[in-house]
Amino acid sequence: MRICVFLGPTMPVADARALLPGAVYLPPAAQADILSAMTIHRPDVIALIDGVFGQSLSVWHKEILFALHSGVAVYGASSMGALRAAECHPFGMVPVGEVARQYIDGRLSGDDEVALAHAGPEDGYFPLSEPLVNLRASLAAAVAAGAIDRERHDRLIAAAKALYFTERTRDRVWAGAGLGESEAAGLDAFLATGAVDQKRLDAEALLVHLRSLITPPRPAPFTFNASHYFEALYERDRRVAHGGHSVPLSEIASHAALHRRDFAEINAAALGRLLVVQLADTLGVTVDQEAVAAEIRRFCAARGIPDAAGLADWCRRNDLTDAEFTALATELAIERAMRQWLIPRRFLTRTTKPVLNELRLRGLYEKTAEEAALIERVMELHFGDAGQQPKDTLEELIADHLANSEALMDAPADVWSFEAGFKDVHDLRIDLMRAKQVRDLFRQLAGEAEAALGPAEQAEEETI
Repeated sequence: MRICVFLGPTMPVADARALLPGAVYLPPAAQADILSAMTIHRPDVIALIDGVFGQSLSVWHKEILFALHSGVAVYGASSMGALRAAECHPFGMVPVGEVARQYIDGRLSGDDEVALAHAGPEDGYFPLSEPLVNLRASLAAAVAAGAIDRERHDRLIAAAKALYFTERTRDRVWAGAGLGESEAAGLDAFLATGAVDQKRLDAEALLVHLRSLITPPRPAPFTFNASHYFEALYERDRRVAHGGHSVPLSEIASHAALHRRDFAEINAAALGRLLVVQLADTLGVTVDQEAVAAEIRRFCAARGIPDAAGLADWCRRNDLTDAEFTALATELAIERAMRQWLIPRRFLTRTTKPVLNELRLRGLYEKTAEEAALIERVMELHFGDAGQQPKDTLEELIADHLANSEALMDAPADVWSFEAGFKDVHDLRIDLMRAKQVRDLFRQLAGEAEAALGPAEQAEEETI
């Protein structure tokens, strides 16, 4: 199993790794971090212990639900994990430990119960204040041991609750409760050995449980509604890993905009496809599984992807899940269906004008026109006799053309010729024959020139 653990001030990573070796340990979770972990590490289990808030947006319930909906087992304990487990356990998140149970039972309610101030990652997230849940557990132990009475216990809890969580140090709590010097010293002496770190105990219980886990639980299915805000989080803020570093998806797009010379074309094509898919939805144009499968075959053929393993590797390198790639292929299939809907409606004009305009916009028109005009002139001069036409089959002509040109045909001849603007396969065969005749003629002339120049060059060398 692949397990990701979000851990910070609750306990040192070295101690956690001793209990659960082999897991991936990540810093306290912020918003989008669970989505990022799913993309980068592809975990079977996510264990949420610590998370950030205040200085950063907290891990969002919606991304936990997405993980559960995607089949990832999600556990929560101790701190942010206990809070989110209490809120998300009806959907399958697994709560572990006393803190989570108290939130679920209603004995705890405030987020500040588990909050604390702590140092940064460079200092191992060293705690700088006392979590209220730990104070509650420690003071309850002090009452049980006779170190303090119930009245003093209640004063201490009230004093701690009155402080902002970053100010909850023992000295300030003792002072707020009005403890005398001897009372404070006596309580400190008990806590030196009798303090209860409930958050750590819960974290340890979770790690030990995961160590013994053989098969992660499969969350019960439920309907996941991907809101616009979730899609923004998933499509923009989710991080991916490349070159040993991680980066938000939005930064990759921004980098392309700022650094790629062809970004205008990329952006136009992207928005054009999006517009076509939106229009198809409005018109009720859909595609079936066969059309999507055909699109995937064309996709792989155009990129030299030989098999399913190669496609899986391509998806991994391009940060796409199987479902996301299928969605992309569906978009491409819909876009193709819309083009196939449009072409016959242009009747005899077919695709000539829009293709020529695109060549003009890309700066390719003049060169393409000159090449076509040359072939036309050669045909007039040398191949006016229809009896000189090659007798090759369509398949032979296609194979010869692909071997001797930069053309790509990623679909059967009838489909490709229709999309490329030919009337039918017979129309395609005529142009393939013309291209072959001119190509063979040029090859013949080049051979004759080389043969004629050979003896002359040899004679010249002998003279020299």
